[in-house]
Amino acid sequence: MQLSAVITAAAPNQRHLLHQTLAKADAHLDTVAQFALDLVMPEGREALVDRIAIIIPQGDSERFHQLVEKSRNNITLIEQTAPFGYLQALYQARDFIGKAPFLHLVGDHFYMANEGPSWTLVASMIDTFSRESCSVSAVQPTRESLLPYFGAVGASPRPSTNSQPLYLIDTVIEKPTPTEAEQKLVVPGLRAGHYLCFFGLHIFTPSLMQLLEENFAAGTPPRSLSAALQLLAQRERLLATILPGTRVDLGARYGILQAQLALALKGPDREEILSLILELLAR
Repeated sequence: MQLSAVITAAAPNQRHLLHQTLAKADAHLDTVAQFALDLVMPEGREALVDRIAIIIPQGDSERFHQLVEKSRNNITLIEQTAPFGYLQALYQARDFIGKAPFLHLVGDHFYMANEGPSWTLVASMIDTFSRESCSVSAVQPTRESLLPYFGAVGASPRPSTNSQPLYLIDTVIEKPTPTEAEQKLVVPGLRAGHYLCFFGLHIFTPSLMQLLEENFAAGTPPRSLSAALQLLAQRERLLATILPGTRVDLGARYGILQAQLALALKGPDREEILSLILELLAR
Protein backbone atom coordinates (compact mmCIF):
# COMPACT_ATOMS: atom_id res chain seq x y z
CA MET A 1 0.00 0.00 0.00
CA GLN A 2 1.49 3.33 -1.09
CA LEU A 3 0.51 6.73 0.27
CA SER A 4 1.37 10.34 -0.27
CA ALA A 5 3.47 11.94 2.45
CA VAL A 6 3.47 15.45 3.90
CA ILE A 7 6.47 16.82 5.79
CA THR A 8 6.06 20.14 7.63
CA ALA A 9 9.08 22.47 7.74
CA ALA A 10 7.56 25.95 7.65
CA ALA A 11 7.83 27.18 11.24
CA PRO A 12 10.49 29.81 12.01
CA ASN A 13 12.28 27.36 14.30
CA GLN A 14 12.03 24.56 11.72
CA ARG A 15 13.08 26.21 8.48
CA HIS A 16 16.81 25.70 9.05
CA LEU A 17 16.65 22.15 10.40
CA LEU A 18 16.27 20.36 7.07
CA HIS A 19 19.48 22.05 5.98
CA GLN A 20 21.59 20.75 8.86
CA THR A 21 24.19 18.06 8.27
CA LEU A 22 24.98 14.93 10.25
CA ALA A 23 28.01 12.71 9.82
CA LYS A 24 27.01 9.23 8.69
CA ALA A 25 28.90 6.03 9.35
CA ASP A 26 30.44 6.06 5.87
CA ALA A 27 32.16 9.37 6.76
CA HIS A 28 30.11 11.34 4.25
CA LEU A 29 27.87 14.26 5.13
CA ASP A 30 24.18 13.97 4.45
CA THR A 31 21.28 16.23 5.29
CA VAL A 32 18.59 15.68 7.85
CA ALA A 33 16.14 16.17 4.99
CA GLN A 34 17.56 13.13 3.26
CA PHE A 35 17.34 11.14 6.46
CA ALA A 36 13.65 12.03 6.64
CA LEU A 37 13.17 11.09 3.01
CA ASP A 38 14.95 7.79 3.57
CA LEU A 39 12.15 6.88 5.96
CA VAL A 40 9.68 6.80 3.09
CA MET A 41 11.87 6.45 -0.01
CA PRO A 42 14.86 4.35 1.08
CA GLU A 43 17.53 3.75 -1.50
CA GLY A 44 17.85 0.21 -2.78
CA ARG A 45 14.23 -0.82 -2.22
CA GLU A 46 10.71 0.09 -3.29
CA ALA A 47 9.52 3.45 -1.97
CA LEU A 48 6.94 3.36 0.82
CA VAL A 49 5.18 6.42 -0.59
CA ASP A 50 4.60 7.46 -4.16
CA ARG A 51 5.13 11.20 -3.69
CA ILE A 52 6.06 13.75 -1.04
CA ALA A 53 5.05 17.33 -0.27
CA ILE A 54 7.25 19.48 1.96
CA ILE A 55 5.54 22.52 3.45
CA ILE A 56 8.10 25.34 3.53
CA PRO A 57 8.16 29.02 4.54
CA GLN A 58 6.90 31.58 2.06
CA GLY A 59 9.70 32.74 -0.23
CA ASP A 60 12.02 29.81 0.54
CA SER A 61 11.36 27.72 -2.59
CA GLU A 62 14.75 28.36 -4.18
CA ARG A 63 16.68 27.45 -1.06
CA PHE A 64 14.69 24.24 -0.52
CA HIS A 65 14.81 23.36 -4.21
CA GLN A 66 18.59 23.30 -4.00
CA LEU A 67 18.28 20.97 -1.04
CA VAL A 68 16.04 18.34 -2.65
CA GLU A 69 16.74 18.61 -6.38
CA LYS A 70 19.47 15.97 -6.27
CA SER A 71 17.54 13.64 -3.98
CA ARG A 72 14.26 12.64 -5.56
CA ASN A 73 12.08 13.61 -8.52
CA ASN A 74 8.65 13.25 -6.96
CA ILE A 75 8.95 15.94 -4.28
CA THR A 76 6.60 18.92 -4.33
CA LEU A 77 7.48 22.08 -2.41
CA ILE A 78 4.44 23.95 -1.07
CA GLU A 79 4.90 27.40 0.43
CA GLN A 80 2.86 28.29 3.48
CA THR A 81 0.86 31.30 2.34
CA ALA A 82 0.97 33.02 5.73
CA PRO A 83 2.62 32.25 9.09
CA PHE A 84 -0.60 31.21 10.80
CA GLY A 85 0.64 28.14 12.62
CA TYR A 86 1.23 24.44 12.26
CA LEU A 87 -2.26 23.37 11.24
CA GLN A 88 -2.51 26.09 8.62
CA ALA A 89 0.77 24.82 7.19
CA LEU A 90 -0.54 21.25 7.09
CA TYR A 91 -3.76 22.49 5.49
CA GLN A 92 -1.71 23.87 2.58
CA ALA A 93 -1.39 20.27 1.38
CA ARG A 94 -5.15 19.72 0.97
CA ASP A 95 -5.07 19.91 -2.85
CA PHE A 96 -1.94 17.75 -2.98
CA ILE A 97 -3.58 15.08 -0.79
CA GLY A 98 -7.09 15.27 -2.19
CA LYS A 99 -9.54 12.87 -0.57
CA ALA A 100 -7.04 10.16 0.26
CA PRO A 101 -5.23 8.97 3.37
CA PHE A 102 -1.71 10.30 3.84
CA LEU A 103 1.42 9.87 5.90
CA HIS A 104 2.51 12.88 7.95
CA LEU A 105 6.04 13.39 9.27
CA VAL A 106 7.16 16.20 11.54
CA GLY A 107 10.06 17.98 9.88
CA ASP A 108 11.94 18.89 13.06
CA HIS A 109 12.29 15.30 14.31
CA PHE A 110 15.02 12.75 13.74
CA TYR A 111 13.87 9.12 13.77
CA MET A 112 15.88 5.98 14.48
CA ALA A 113 14.77 2.35 14.71
CA ASN A 114 16.09 0.25 17.57
CA GLU A 115 17.04 -2.46 15.09
CA GLY A 116 17.58 -2.15 11.36
CA PRO A 117 17.03 0.84 9.09
CA SER A 118 14.72 3.68 10.08
CA TRP A 119 12.32 3.12 7.18
CA THR A 120 11.04 0.01 9.00
CA LEU A 121 9.22 2.39 11.38
CA VAL A 122 7.11 3.77 8.54
CA ALA A 123 6.60 0.30 7.08
CA SER A 124 5.20 -0.81 10.43
CA MET A 125 2.88 2.21 10.55
CA ILE A 126 1.56 1.43 7.08
CA ASP A 127 0.98 -2.19 8.07
CA THR A 128 -1.02 -1.12 11.12
CA PHE A 129 -3.06 1.34 9.06
CA SER A 130 -3.81 -1.32 6.46
CA ARG A 131 -5.05 -3.74 9.12
CA GLU A 132 -7.01 -1.28 11.25
CA SER A 133 -8.42 1.02 8.51
CA CYS A 134 -8.33 4.13 10.70
CA SER A 135 -5.99 6.98 11.55
CA VAL A 136 -2.89 5.90 13.48
CA SER A 137 -0.42 8.04 15.41
CA ALA A 138 2.92 6.76 16.62
CA VAL A 139 3.63 7.51 20.28
CA GLN A 140 6.52 6.98 22.67
CA PRO A 141 6.48 6.57 26.45
CA THR A 142 7.96 9.85 27.64
CA ARG A 143 8.94 10.99 31.11
CA GLU A 144 6.94 13.72 32.77
CA SER A 145 9.70 16.33 32.55
CA LEU A 146 9.42 16.35 28.74
CA LEU A 147 5.67 17.03 28.59
CA PRO A 148 6.23 20.73 27.71
CA TYR A 149 7.65 19.64 24.33
CA PHE A 150 5.03 17.23 22.98
CA GLY A 151 1.37 16.51 22.52
CA ALA A 152 0.22 13.59 24.64
CA VAL A 153 -2.69 11.15 24.61
CA GLY A 154 -4.93 9.34 27.04
CA ALA A 155 -5.81 5.90 25.72
CA SER A 156 -6.82 2.36 26.57
CA PRO A 157 -4.91 -0.74 25.41
CA ARG A 158 -6.32 -2.75 22.51
CA PRO A 159 -5.38 -6.20 21.17
CA SER A 160 -2.51 -6.10 18.69
CA THR A 161 -1.60 -8.67 16.07
CA ASN A 162 2.13 -7.96 16.39
CA SER A 163 4.60 -7.09 19.15
CA GLN A 164 3.82 -3.37 19.05
CA PRO A 165 1.31 -2.14 21.65
CA LEU A 166 -1.89 -0.62 20.30
CA TYR A 167 -4.14 1.90 22.06
CA LEU A 168 -7.52 3.50 21.41
CA ILE A 169 -7.16 7.26 21.93
CA ASP A 170 -9.84 9.11 23.86
CA THR A 171 -8.02 12.29 24.95
CA VAL A 172 -5.38 14.45 23.24
CA ILE A 173 -3.72 17.43 24.93
CA GLU A 174 -1.03 19.67 23.49
CA LYS A 175 1.93 20.07 25.89
CA PRO A 176 -0.05 19.19 29.02
CA THR A 177 1.01 20.23 32.50
CA PRO A 178 2.00 17.40 34.88
CA THR A 179 -1.29 17.94 36.71
CA GLU A 180 -3.32 17.66 33.49
CA ALA A 181 -1.42 14.54 32.50
CA GLU A 182 -1.93 12.90 35.88
CA GLN A 183 -5.66 13.63 35.78
CA LYS A 184 -6.45 12.85 32.13
CA LEU A 185 -3.64 10.96 30.43
CA VAL A 186 -2.69 8.03 32.63
CA VAL A 187 -2.42 4.91 30.46
CA PRO A 188 -2.57 1.42 32.01
CA GLY A 189 0.72 -0.43 31.83
CA LEU A 190 3.07 2.57 31.64
CA ARG A 191 5.66 3.28 34.30
CA ALA A 192 4.70 5.89 36.87
CA GLY A 193 5.55 9.39 35.67
CA HIS A 194 5.53 8.37 31.97
CA TYR A 195 2.97 9.32 29.34
CA LEU A 196 2.31 8.51 25.69
CA CYS A 197 3.63 11.49 23.72
CA PHE A 198 3.54 11.86 19.96
CA PHE A 199 6.45 10.34 18.07
CA GLY A 200 6.06 12.61 15.03
CA LEU A 201 4.69 10.02 12.57
CA HIS A 202 1.01 9.80 11.68
CA ILE A 203 -1.17 8.23 9.02
CA PHE A 204 -4.47 10.07 8.64
CA THR A 205 -7.69 9.14 6.89
CA PRO A 206 -9.32 11.80 4.66
CA SER A 207 -11.43 12.76 7.70
CA LEU A 208 -8.64 14.93 9.10
CA MET A 209 -8.46 17.19 6.05
CA GLN A 210 -12.26 17.28 5.92
CA LEU A 211 -12.33 18.35 9.57
CA LEU A 212 -9.75 21.08 8.91
CA GLU A 213 -11.66 22.28 5.85
CA GLU A 214 -14.86 22.62 7.89
CA ASN A 215 -13.16 24.48 10.71
CA PHE A 216 -11.12 26.82 8.51
CA ALA A 217 -14.25 27.63 6.49
CA ALA A 218 -16.09 28.45 9.71
CA GLY A 219 -13.19 30.62 10.92
CA THR A 220 -12.64 28.41 13.95
CA PRO A 221 -9.57 26.31 13.19
CA PRO A 222 -8.16 24.20 16.05
CA ARG A 223 -5.19 25.76 17.79
CA SER A 224 -2.92 22.76 17.33
CA LEU A 225 -2.68 19.33 15.75
CA SER A 226 -3.46 17.88 19.17
CA ALA A 227 -6.69 19.89 19.29
CA ALA A 228 -7.60 18.67 15.80
CA LEU A 229 -6.93 15.07 16.80
CA GLN A 230 -9.13 15.47 19.85
CA LEU A 231 -11.96 16.44 17.47
CA LEU A 232 -11.07 13.56 15.16
CA ALA A 233 -11.16 11.08 18.05
CA GLN A 234 -14.71 12.20 18.76
CA ARG A 235 -15.73 11.48 15.15
CA GLU A 236 -14.05 8.18 14.47
CA ARG A 237 -11.64 5.61 15.81
CA LEU A 238 -8.13 6.97 16.35
CA LEU A 239 -5.34 4.60 17.36
CA ALA A 240 -1.88 5.02 18.81
CA THR A 241 0.98 2.57 18.47
CA ILE A 242 4.41 2.38 20.10
CA LEU A 243 7.09 1.88 17.46
CA PRO A 244 10.39 0.11 18.19
CA GLY A 245 12.47 3.23 17.86
CA THR A 246 13.28 6.67 19.20
CA ARG A 247 12.77 10.24 18.08
CA VAL A 248 14.85 13.31 18.74
CA ASP A 249 13.40 16.82 18.65
CA LEU A 250 16.00 18.58 16.53
CA GLY A 251 14.65 21.98 17.54
CA ALA A 252 15.27 21.35 21.23
CA ARG A 253 18.42 22.50 22.96
CA TYR A 254 21.23 20.14 21.89
CA GLY A 255 18.74 18.24 19.72
CA ILE A 256 21.07 18.07 16.72
CA LEU A 257 23.92 16.98 18.99
CA GLN A 258 21.73 14.25 20.47
CA ALA A 259 20.76 13.02 17.00
CA GLN A 260 24.39 13.00 15.88
CA LEU A 261 25.47 11.01 18.93
CA ALA A 262 22.63 8.52 18.50
CA LEU A 263 23.57 8.03 14.86
CA ALA A 264 27.29 7.70 15.60
CA LEU A 265 26.84 5.29 18.50
CA LYS A 266 24.74 2.99 16.32
CA GLY A 267 27.41 2.80 13.62
CA PRO A 268 30.76 0.99 13.30
CA ASP A 269 32.60 3.89 14.98
CA ARG A 270 30.84 3.36 18.32
CA GLU A 271 34.04 2.61 20.26
CA GLU A 272 35.79 5.65 18.81
CA ILE A 273 32.88 7.91 19.74
CA LEU A 274 32.74 6.52 23.26
CA SER A 275 36.47 7.16 23.63
CA LEU A 276 36.01 10.75 22.48
CA ILE A 277 33.22 11.27 25.01
CA LEU A 278 35.37 9.84 27.81
CA GLU A 279 38.24 12.14 26.83
CA LEU A 280 35.95 15.14 27.03
CA LEU A 281 34.63 14.04 30.42
CA ALA A 282 38.16 13.60 31.73
CA ARG A 283 39.20 17.18 30.95
